[in-house]
Amino acid sequence: MTTTGVSISSPEEMAPEPGLTRAGYGAGAIAGIAAGTVMSMAMMLIATLRGESPWALPDLIAAMWLGSDVADGRLGIPTMVGMLTHGATSAMMEIVAVPFVAALPGWRVLPISLAYALASYPLVFSLVMSWANPLMYERVSMIDMTWGHSVFGVVFGVTFLWIARRRGLHLRSGRQGDYDSANER
Repeated sequence: MTTTGVSISSPEEMAPEPGLTRAGYGAGAIAGIAAGTVMSMAMMLIATLRGESPWALPDLIAAMWLGSDVADGRLGIPTMVGMLTHGATSAMMEIVAVPFVAALPGWRVLPISLAYALASYPLVFSLVMSWANPLMYERVSMIDMTWGHSVFGVVFGVTFLWIARRRGLHLRSGRQGDYDSANER
């Protein structure tokens, strides 16, 4: 609509992209924490089955803040610091992912979440962790962590979809007219 040369947008034209709302970002953060928790539990189970300490990885994460002497594999305050750091990082990484996954058809969220986790992990690990936490970079197997991050990606995708549907966020299904046509422009 135009009035005296000024364009006034209709509410449909001003609609945010699907899922790119406070609720969408909240769904991403919650799904990220859930994915980070399940991934941690899976990695701790693998360590236990190998006869290693389940607390070694959280302690290695804590070494980034508290120094290398806390990476002893014993349950303690450093373990909690590592777990909290992993939870916060998981939430942050998935808030970053929301713009990429929220506008996808629902059936594509899971494979894209998996691809995002697998693609971002080596980049973050090689560029950030080699600088921020060289001890973890030296001690952790890239194969194990890649497996763990594939678990992360799957759990994030499933959890994000579940939360988005429960909250009524507008995700595409791949069918014409699944959400407002203004969002397709």
